[in-house]
Amino acid sequence: MNVTLRQLRAFVLVGRLGSFTRAAQAMHVTQSALSLLIRELENVMSTRLVDRTTRNVSLTAAGREFFASTQRILEELEHAIGNVDKLVAKERGRVVIAAPLVLSSTLLPPILAGFKAAYPGIELVLNDSLPAEVLPQVRAGTADIGIGTFAHTEEELQRVLLFKEAIVAVFPASHVFASATRLTWRDLANVPVLTLRRGSVFRDLAEGGFAAAGMTLNPAFEADYVGSLIGLADAGLGVAIVPGYATALTDRSRIRWRRLEKPLVEREVLLVHRAGPTLSPAAQAFAAFLLKPGVLPTPVGGSRSGKGSKAPT
Repeated sequence: MNVTLRQLRAFVLVGRLGSFTRAAQAMHVTQSALSLLIRELENVMSTRLVDRTTRNVSLTAAGREFFASTQRILEELEHAIGNVDKLVAKERGRVVIAAPLVLSSTLLPPILAGFKAAYPGIELVLNDSLPAEVLPQVRAGTADIGIGTFAHTEEELQRVLLFKEAIVAVFPASHVFASATRLTWRDLANVPVLTLRRGSVFRDLAEGGFAAAGMTLNPAFEADYVGSLIGLADAGLGVAIVPGYATALTDRSRIRWRRLEKPLVEREVLLVHRAGPTLSPAAQAFAAFLLKPGVLPTPVGGSRSGKGSKAPT
C-alpha cells in the first residue's frame, strides 16, 4: 500500500474544513491538484472516502472512521518532528560523560553546573570511573564523550586537546621540600616515591621524568587512585607523583606540592569520542561549551590549549 503524507494531509483538511476550496488554499495547491490527491488515496484504499456534490462535501462512513485514525497519525508525526527540531536546537537530549575520578570530582562539577544553566533541557550523566575504564565506555558507545589523559595509540577515537598540566610532587607541609621554591626530578633521588601502578599513563609519565633525569623509578608504594597516593603522602610515607589537578583533593593546611622540573613533564587532558558516529546535537553542544573561553579553569602548572580547537562533530 503506497499512501503518501500529502494524500493523508489533503484528506484530513477536506474532512476538517468540509470544502475542497478551503482545503486547497490551506495546502497552497490548486483545487484540481487537491482533488487528484483524494482520488489517488481512494484508489489506494479501494473505497470512497469523500462524497462530493456541487454544494456539499462530506465523509462517507469509511471516510469518517479513517479520518479519526489519520488525524491522530498526523498529530503524532508533527509531535515527533517537533521533538527532533528541539533536539537539533539543543533544547533536549542526553549526554553521557565518562571521566576519571579526580577530574570528575574537581574539574567537571563547575563545568557541568555551567552547562546545565545554559542548556537546562539537556540531561547530563557523569560516569566517574577509574582511568582505565573511560575509553572502554567510549568505544562501546555507553558514553558519548570521554575526558582524561589517554595514550595516542587509540586510532578509532577523535580527540580534542583541552589543556596541558604539569606532573607535580605532593608531600606533607612538614617535609623539607616545603621550603623549596623549585623542585626537580633529581631531588627525588633519595626520598620514598609514591606512584600509580604500571598500566597507568601517569606511571609512564613518572618513569619518563625519572629516565630523563638519569634515574630509575623504584616506588615505595603504588596505588590505583591518586587520592590514595595523597593519603599515603599525608601519612608521611613518601612523596606522591600525581597530575596537577589532583592537588585539588589535598588539605592545604597539611599538604604542599611543587611542579617537577628538569624536565617539565606535562600530561594532556583530552576530550575523546568515537571517530565514526556523529555526536548527537546535545553532545556537540557540550563539547562546544567546554571550548568556550573561560569555561576551563587555569591548568595547574601547565597551559590551556583549547584555543583554535574545533568542537567535535
